[in-house]
Amino acid sequence: MADTQSTLPQPLHNSAGSVAPQKPTEFSGFLRLLSVQSYEDRAQIESYERQVYELLRSAPQNLDGLTVFLRIELMLGNHQKAKSVAYRIWEIGGTMKPEIERVYINDLLNLGLIEMASILLKPYFEKMTDYINDYGHLFLKYAIASGQVMVLEKVASQLMSAGAKKALTDFTAVYRYLNYTETFKGIQRRVLDMVKDTLCAYEFNIYTDRGFTDLEILLYVGKEILDYRKLKDNLDIQVSAVCAAKGTKKLNNLSFAVLPISSYATPLI
Repeated sequence: MADTQSTLPQPLHNSAGSVAPQKPTEFSGFLRLLSVQSYEDRAQIESYERQVYELLRSAPQNLDGLTVFLRIELMLGNHQKAKSVAYRIWEIGGTMKPEIERVYINDLLNLGLIEMASILLKPYFEKMTDYINDYGHLFLKYAIASGQVMVLEKVASQLMSAGAKKALTDFTAVYRYLNYTETFKGIQRRVLDMVKDTLCAYEFNIYTDRGFTDLEILLYVGKEILDYRKLKDNLDIQVSAVCAAKGTKKLNNLSFAVLPISSYATPLI
């Protein structure tokens, strides 16, 4: 899955640790710009990269700035550089503003760093009802990426959208009925392991137009991948291998799409 260790230290921003310096304040403006920025406009994103880099030169431990820089590197498809920045943020620790922490958690998931994301999400999971509005998508993204049907069930039960709640409840009910929960977890682990060196965004679509719930997982990869079709074919082979090892059939309501990061689109759910 993720290439972190299960014994990761608790980050300081989950404790009463030191607070990283938080000047200058321009970074929040860049984050707003990036939230509406097309991933196809590489020239504009590179312009933001240069500007943010210059600001960081005078504040290299600024968590806001590093989080913005992490997002920029993902948007540019620079997986390895983004991962280095993600680890740097983790090492610095300190207190993060809620909106910055949500972006950071999201990008940990985008990088496939599931264990790190789970540590930061834990206090919000424990009070899920209070945080479902702000963290609902992150809860779902984590549950799906980690392949945890039980967590997915819990999140689905808290969703405000009746349609999404029913779709995901039906999905998990079928997987439990077919004894497919361990297979689902194994598939997610194998897939993330295959894309761990190039993944730049992890998203999903839910469809119900066939009368039951289809889950499509979108793997947006960086510039290291040139043959998307080949990677998709290899993923399908590995999914089949996991099913065979678990003694289950490959279900046709779970699929994967491999896409260039430049085609990223904001998920609807």
